Amino acid sequence: MLKALALLTASCLAQAQSSSTTTVEEKLPSITSLHFENDLLARSDRLYTNGVRIEHFGEYGGCRSIAQALRLPDSVQHRYLCGGSLAQNMYTPSRIVPLPDQPVFPDPNDRPYGGWLHGGVLFQHIYAGRAPADASRLTLQATVGVTGPASGAAQTQRWLHRALNDLFGRTVARIPVGWEKQLPTEPTLHFSALREQPLLWSPVVDVTWSAGAMLGTVFVNASLGGTVRVGYLARPYGLAPIMPSVVRELESQQAPGEASSALRAIRDERAWEAYLYARGQVRVVARNLFLDGTLFRPSISVRKTPLVGDSEFGAAFRAGGFQFGLGMVFRSQEMADPPNPLLSGHRFTQLQLSYLH
Repeated sequence: MLKALALLTASCLAQAQSSSTTTVEEKLPSITSLHFENDLLARSDRLYTNGVRIEHFGEYGGCRSIAQALRLPDSVQHRYLCGGSLAQNMYTPSRIVPLPDQPVFPDPNDRPYGGWLHGGVLFQHIYAGRAPADASRLTLQATVGVTGPASGAAQTQRWLHRALNDLFGRTVARIPVGWEKQLPTEPTLHFSALREQPLLWSPVVDVTWSAGAMLGTVFVNASLGGTVRVGYLARPYGLAPIMPSVVRELESQQAPGEASSALRAIRDERAWEAYLYARGQVRVVARNLFLDGTLFRPSISVRKTPLVGDSEFGAAFRAGGFQFGLGMVFRSQEMADPPNPLLSGHRFTQLQLSYLH
């Protein structure tokens, strides 16, 4: 495993092309993405309140070297991508300013303030099936980071809220009070895995299932989910640009006179897509640092619910080298005993901008 991580880090930094036993005529485009999540646009300002992630990954030569070291399949239909990410997440109590007559703030029975700054490496295995419904994707990530004041979450939220108030000339975002009592600083180590595969696919609607797990000092959970897309759809997982080269390689392996009409049909691939989507996920939670408290140092903690659900609704568009997505996420209550019994859950907006090159 250490050998594989070392190879991954080298490939991300150097982006070096290494030799492969399989000749690949075309590679998947590299992707640079900005993910932004915030609850202010959802007319909320509490709990999971903000997340920013920048990531870059592509089909570099070193990625296939990692796959070979792990003894994964090596053929034109098996594609391997790797890259890195940098992210910051912040969590707040149900209220970020005290009530006029509130003697103690933040409420010790409420979710504590918490921040997480982390960076990591990503490894992805995509199978380019002949039919779109045969495609699949496995994503593995390993991150290291820090919680507490060292994460910079307090400064980020205060700066963002002041900037919004200055921009609009009025109070659209309250300045948070109580970050001084946030969870303490400690290092974090985190691993995650996510498997995705279509259940059915057509040019106008598809259904995909997913299963994942997280393990580390921050989160320990297992998840199961599904996504439905409706619109003008391209081949899943961005495989359209490489399918002509995959087809040529597969045809070269056919015996004379056995050229498949199905393979010839793959040649015509959609270059853009636009769709609406609905996504759902259920997680069985064994640990959540931002509710259970830090692992190595004493901290505030509240009792969590063992089962959490997310539902997301949105739209996405991809054309040329750009992709844009906007969605609203509704999350069930994560605290077993919320200070306000009427607080049933949370919602936040999710924005994604990607450049394919």
